[in-house]
Amino acid sequence: MKNLLIILTIFCVSGAYAQGQLQNEASGNITYASGHVMQLAEAFPADKYSWVPMEGVRSTAGVFAHIISANYFFASKLGATIPEGVNMQTLEQDLTEKEDIQAELKQSYDVLLGAIMETKDDALAETVEYPFPGEFTNMSSILIALSHTNEHLGQLIAYARMNGITPPWSMAMEEGEGD
Repeated sequence: MKNLLIILTIFCVSGAYAQGQLQNEASGNITYASGHVMQLAEAFPADKYSWVPMEGVRSTAGVFAHIISANYFFASKLGATIPEGVNMQTLEQDLTEKEDIQAELKQSYDVLLGAIMETKDDALAETVEYPFPGEFTNMSSILIALSHTNEHLGQLIAYARMNGITPPWSMAMEEGEGD
């Protein structure tokens, strides 16, 4: 009986330890990548926000606005309330100025990260409706948000390099300061 009690205690403790693990790890990874995205938003000169690599492709400002819109979209799927005055359908047209984009980018990541951390483990398997085909859950929303942030970080690194802008964390690494 004593051994059974010990085993049950260990099981309960380990189960409690795992609570929120996906949320913690995903938010940690998004925080890291979003820090780089925000460093790039700062590093791009205001006059390069309208730059496009070729016709038919988003401008630098358009990529940042797309990230903001997606952050709010994924957060809304997790049950977050989107800040008043934000129209996700027109963000790419509404946000063109560097300062406005930087402020909204930070706010959108704050809302997204808050929504992820507020998602309870027992709600991860709940399905949510997306405007495109497939079955999605709250867990899907978290994982897609993580993937989306990294996808567009890579795009912005390429945009920066094409404009002669070295990502700030790369300069630190080149100078021997680490990551």
